[in-house]
Amino acid sequence: MNQNSQGAQGHVDAPVRVSKNDNPMLKIILLVGGAIALFLAFSTFSVQKAVQSNSNLSDIRDLYFPVLERADRNIVRLDKMEEQFMQGVMMADKDTVDKAQPYYMGGDKTFAEMASLYPGRKTDILRLKAEFTGYRNLAYQTATGMINHTGSFSDVAKMNASLGTLKKNLTNFRSSSYDNFVKTLLQTQQATKLNLYLGMAIGAMNLMFMGVLVFFIRNNLHMTAIIAEQNATLELKVIERTAQLTQKTNDVNTMLDNMSLGVCTVVQGNKIHPEYSAFMHQIFGEAKLAGRDVLEALFASSNLGSDARDLVEVSLSSMIGEDMMMFEFNSHNLATEMQLKAEDGASKILQLHWSPIKNEDDAVDKVLLIVQDVTHLRALELEAAAQKAELDIISQIIKISIGKFNEFVDSAQKFIADNYAMIRGTSVIDKEVVAGLFRNMHTVKGNARTYEFKAITDVAHEAEQEYDRMRKGEVTEWNQEKLLEELAAVEKAVNRYIEINEDKLGRKGRASDMLTTRGVFVGRDEISMLQTLLLNIRHETNGQLSSTFETLEQKVLQIGLIPLQRLVSGAVDSLSSLAKELNKPTPEVHIENGDIAFNNLVAQSLKSSFMHIVRNSLDHGIEGPEQRRQAGKEEVGKISFRSERTADTVLLKISDDGRGLALHKLFEKGVAAGRFMAEEQPSPNEVAELIFESGLSTAEQVSQVSGRGVGMDAVRMFLKEQGGDIRIVLQDNVQNELGFCPFEFVISLPLSSLMAV
Repeated sequence: MNQNSQGAQGHVDAPVRVSKNDNPMLKIILLVGGAIALFLAFSTFSVQKAVQSNSNLSDIRDLYFPVLERADRNIVRLDKMEEQFMQGVMMADKDTVDKAQPYYMGGDKTFAEMASLYPGRKTDILRLKAEFTGYRNLAYQTATGMINHTGSFSDVAKMNASLGTLKKNLTNFRSSSYDNFVKTLLQTQQATKLNLYLGMAIGAMNLMFMGVLVFFIRNNLHMTAIIAEQNATLELKVIERTAQLTQKTNDVNTMLDNMSLGVCTVVQGNKIHPEYSAFMHQIFGEAKLAGRDVLEALFASSNLGSDARDLVEVSLSSMIGEDMMMFEFNSHNLATEMQLKAEDGASKILQLHWSPIKNEDDAVDKVLLIVQDVTHLRALELEAAAQKAELDIISQIIKISIGKFNEFVDSAQKFIADNYAMIRGTSVIDKEVVAGLFRNMHTVKGNARTYEFKAITDVAHEAEQEYDRMRKGEVTEWNQEKLLEELAAVEKAVNRYIEINEDKLGRKGRASDMLTTRGVFVGRDEISMLQTLLLNIRHETNGQLSSTFETLEQKVLQIGLIPLQRLVSGAVDSLSSLAKELNKPTPEVHIENGDIAFNNLVAQSLKSSFMHIVRNSLDHGIEGPEQRRQAGKEEVGKISFRSERTADTVLLKISDDGRGLALHKLFEKGVAAGRFMAEEQPSPNEVAELIFESGLSTAEQVSQVSGRGVGMDAVRMFLKEQGGDIRIVLQDNVQNELGFCPFEFVISLPLSSLMAV
């Protein structure tokens, strides 16, 4: 337009050639010709400018207003989409999120119309269309993720950033388009005024051309009125949109006042922004938070130490007003959980989530803090964990009979009481005391492991580890307080099983064993009374009794005794689980003369002894399936129990069909322990006796099954307490060369062990 104006002006100001001839007629002709030329030039210029102005106004009417109107529609649609996504997340309703789809379809169609109407800015419009689609996809994924609990607050931050960028670009597009419209309109108005003034000056020369000029001016003024009217309509739409934004702000404030989350923002200077959710008052018990220092207002009564609070303060100060990179570098220093003490002494557990809010320069303008009270949730988690642990213990207890459970409890309580007495009666490390502590706890752990009482096995293992460190000299100071604490933990675990057995399962004491799969429980008082009656009858009749009475007397005297079959059964209960752990088949158990029975005192020692022997046999003696196949044996090993009765002794012989005792390894252990000299050549029997030494084991590695150098020394101690003993008997054809040697254990007990006590 500027170039055209300059061209026309140059034509008007062009010099007129005048002939050197001073002829007046010629002057008149020249003046008339000049006037006509000037008139024609002005008329041409006026018509051209009028047509151009009319074209510009038509462009304004046909281009800018439809484009601006469509841009405003898309701004409103964008706000509607945002509102639908927010409502969907707040109500956890995917249908509400889906309601944003029509607004997206309308917006996408409108952008396409804008691109076709405004080809001069088609590239900008298509870029806005792509950003609009990108925001819709990101907002839909984020809203769906938050509803399905798979999203995160970082996704929300990305969505808000995308929305902010889109709004900014759409607003800039509308502003630049509107500026083009105003510029075009002003240029048109200036051209119209110029034409009007020139037309009035030259109008006297030709009314016809003036009429034409006035006609075009009238049209221009009419178009200007139309534009002004449409501009007023646009202002009304802006007012309507402002009202919608106000309503949306009110909705957000309502949500902040009613949501069960603490939401606030931290601004420059680590101050709390005046706008925050009402739930913040309920969480922190503070009446006023606006403008206060976040550390003083929210963290003063927390369990966070001074170092942790200082980290939060310094990190926030380094983030706000700085590049996003600073938030990424320091966000790990912001506390994510803390406990808050209330005035009534109660504690709250709070989870904290921090998110950056960026400005146009991609700097952290402020930090969003979301606080959630998870006290009740944590209490439910702890309660559920306690209930699960209790159910686990119940499932462990009900796998075995009440009789076996009571036997385990009696045995464990006895060993724990013995350890209490030894610990309290000792002030310095005594090897014999430590060995006794270790044997007792190893037996408790082994028995608990037999029945898969994991809670007891774990704490017993910890106590056993401490005793083992003292045995090996790793601990040189007698810490009675620590030892008593560890033993108390074992006792507590045992008592927990007793409590659940009695209170939850209703199996209290020995009375609960009165009716079992083995028959009716008879108390010791009743047994003693029956035996006394029989002795009185024998005395009164001077021994003149029938064979029936002899049989009755024999049966009564056996009441209260525990048969070998039952003792072995209790000891091998754990064979399957142990074999699985060692990757071996469960061995077969054979019992010969299993009807022989023992009194309760001896039975307890025998059962503990059998457990140690069976574990050692499975771990050390019986080979794996592949080794047994190579040796021509069946894959499944065998363990045998055989009883014999002599004039004054009961013998129990135990053996397996494994590779035998590793005499060469025992000799190496004996040399390392100082029992033998390296050049010494002891007999196989002398080497075999080392198996009863405390701390010596042929296991290649320590395991939960064996390998700690305890077991057979404990067995010998248990048996000697009851007047018995154990020895190892090698095969008769063994040579002096040390290697694997088949053997059997021989347990000897006095005949009194076969009598009820």
